[in-house]
Amino acid sequence: MYKKFQLDNGMNVILVESHKSPVVSVQLWVKTGSADEVKGEEGLSHFIEHLVFKGTRKFKVGEIASIIEGSGGELNAYTSFDQTVFYVTISNKFTEVGLEAVSEMVGFPKFEAEEIDNEREVVLEEIKRGLDSPDRQASQLLFSTMYSKHPYGRPVIGYEKVVKNVSRKKILNYFHSRYVPTNMTLVV
Repeated sequence: MYKKFQLDNGMNVILVESHKSPVVSVQLWVKTGSADEVKGEEGLSHFIEHLVFKGTRKFKVGEIASIIEGSGGELNAYTSFDQTVFYVTISNKFTEVGLEAVSEMVGFPKFEAEEIDNEREVVLEEIKRGLDSPDRQASQLLFSTMYSKHPYGRPVIGYEKVVKNVSRKKILNYFHSRYVPTNMTLVV
């Protein structure tokens, strides 16, 4: 059994009741991914996926992960061509903790310059690792060949040149244009 409704701000909410185990999964699906990026933005969705973990209006860097893991939960995210998903799986006794963590990360990230630069290095290293991975290279070659004139032909992770040079202002502009309630679905 599930309930689906829309908040006044345009965000969709889906509540799915299950008693299979005493946990809750809080997922925030953002209808934006690498296919939404234009030239010069390649990799911004993935970069933002990393950055929202780096401090919010309420939590300092590392506090969200510490609170979730300290409550026995797990927290992660992923980016694909068409969406970015942030999720927490935690004991149902800590449902509010999971909801608050996801809400703060996606609703109120700080995007501090120092953290952008720190995480930029992490993402650049991830791009370099992909260049050393035959599986990733084969996959990228397949997609770039199949989708030569479509955004699916670009790597979700983006390009080194873009990630290396993207400004905080460009990150903020992209975030505020795409990570909005009308592009979001909360699934609990």
